[in-house]
Amino acid sequence: MAGPASKSLIAGLLWLALATPALADVGVFLAEVVTAHGGGTTPTAIHERGITESTRRGKGPVERWWQAPDSFRIEIGYPGAAESRLLHGAEAWQQGRPATATFRGALVLQAARMGLAWRLRDNAQRVSDLGIRPDNAGKPARVLEWQVREDIRLIVEIDPATLLIRRSRGILSFNNSSMEFATGYENYRVVEGRQVAMTEQHFAMGQFIGTTTLDSVEFPAVLAAPTFSPSAPGLTAGAPRAEAGG
Repeated sequence: MAGPASKSLIAGLLWLALATPALADVGVFLAEVVTAHGGGTTPTAIHERGITESTRRGKGPVERWWQAPDSFRIEIGYPGAAESRLLHGAEAWQQGRPATATFRGALVLQAARMGLAWRLRDNAQRVSDLGIRPDNAGKPARVLEWQVREDIRLIVEIDPATLLIRRSRGILSFNNSSMEFATGYENYRVVEGRQVAMTEQHFAMGQFIGTTTLDSVEFPAVLAAPTFSPSAPGLTAGAPRAEAGG
């Protein structure tokens, strides 16, 4: 009869036997998801322009920049008052002023959604497969969970047939509470060989808050140096553009 030590060893080996294929399966599936989105290497930078229509603040032009590993900027020209948000490494700014830790967490979530299919593949070790579950419309979706950091999770719903990302739900935990920000992806088009959702539906805490419609998407090799400087001009003053290449 096996003693306690032997039983522990057997249990550990059984756990490894079960866990390792599961991790491998996630990696294989994410490779298929990337292929469905156009394949290739992970973008090093993304530059997007379009229109955002907020239920609260109205309609205006939007411009977004992301560069690996952790730089993100968004400028929105709302009527009457522009919105400027910037993440650069460990620091974040709102309207050119240092932002709170919670606001920085919200920007980390926004940045995590850029190039999402490729970012999931790159972080497969931190992605869990939650199986097939109904989405908010009752349709089956393959659901994954990316632990972006200890207090940030990104739940990603993928169409089982097309393998295109249908929706993401970012959950930010702080002070024994949490906030959820969701984005629905629609109207996929091929841009520079990659499938891009040109329409995004935005939700906060389950409530619809607006729509973003992209007019152009670029995948430059690198963005202009001033892009992630808090002193760079905003959207209405002519924000920095991408450098050639990529």
